[in-house]
Amino acid sequence: MERVPYNPSEFQGEYTEDRFGKAPVFHTPITPEENTICMFKGENPLWMPLTTDCKGLDPRIDPDNIARAFVFDGEEPYDPALYGGKDMFGIDWVFVPVAGGSMVKPGSPLMADANDWKELIKFPDVNAWDWEGSAKANAGWFEKNKGYLQGITFLNGTGFERLISFMDFEGAAMAVIDEEQEEAVKELLNAIFERVYVPYIDNVAKYYPTIKKISLHDDWGSQRAPFFSLNVAREFFVPILQKFAAKCKEHDIIFELHSCGKNDLVVPAYIEGGVQTWNGMYMNDKRKLFEEFGDKFIFGVDLPAVADDMNASAEDIEAAAKEFCEFYIRDGKCHVIANCMRKSPDFVAAVYRISRQMLNP
Repeated sequence: MERVPYNPSEFQGEYTEDRFGKAPVFHTPITPEENTICMFKGENPLWMPLTTDCKGLDPRIDPDNIARAFVFDGEEPYDPALYGGKDMFGIDWVFVPVAGGSMVKPGSPLMADANDWKELIKFPDVNAWDWEGSAKANAGWFEKNKGYLQGITFLNGTGFERLISFMDFEGAAMAVIDEEQEEAVKELLNAIFERVYVPYIDNVAKYYPTIKKISLHDDWGSQRAPFFSLNVAREFFVPILQKFAAKCKEHDIIFELHSCGKNDLVVPAYIEGGVQTWNGMYMNDKRKLFEEFGDKFIFGVDLPAVADDMNASAEDIEAAAKEFCEFYIRDGKCHVIANCMRKSPDFVAAVYRISRQMLNP
């Protein structure tokens, strides 16, 4: 890509605001979508991609988004009183307003033993959802966010979260270490991939052609450690990640994994699974992980603490943003995405400017 030197007119003190907070508006030489995609294609971006360069669609056509209180689309605002209820598999969820999210209705898991899945699991007919109607209802959203990297979220992802929804946490944790349930779990995860993920991705590509990133949610850890070992991840979940990655690649869609928890120890499984980017939580040592795996896939990296201070001085912002960019931009190359959600817009503007100057000397 042709290098374009930074021009101070690219930031003129304009801001916008959405559910992730206030963000600066940049007059970029190429679109944020073009800049981010070129990095995923192995080229060097003109600036360090930012999470604010991506806009997310979470449409109400997906029953999981309603059940889990995660509807963010271009239609009229969804009534929170209607959150909760049945997900795509008919599992009951309860919306908890104070948490801003939902949990499976406690006390009556669908399954106690994974070997019973063929009798108990009722698969959704994803192709029967009104994809065409959803595309028309969200036409304004697609147009409004033209030029940004447009993404969509798939909740209850590659297996463990979905398994929890069927069996509660204790049952799911036991199922992946119980030899008598091992084959049944694998069969179930593969069936979910073929009967849910495949038609889902195909319909996204057909009816939402400007969507170029799918964020698959599957939390693998607690605040202190993963829920299971790297070997368990490799045996049960890496094969499904690999299939999901191949399906996304078929449609030229970026595969992002959203996996909460302190998951340092299972990062190799993400890479082996074909995940292209992981925006892990703050308790992971991103700098250490970047040093070890930064050439293997694209990390979502956290801004320093100064970015949380909306009243930080210009001097402190400049120094911290410079150190941040110098750490993650090596030899004039950039392979990270900066997490800017709910961060100081002045700090984000500094990261943009400094990364532009470093990547386009």
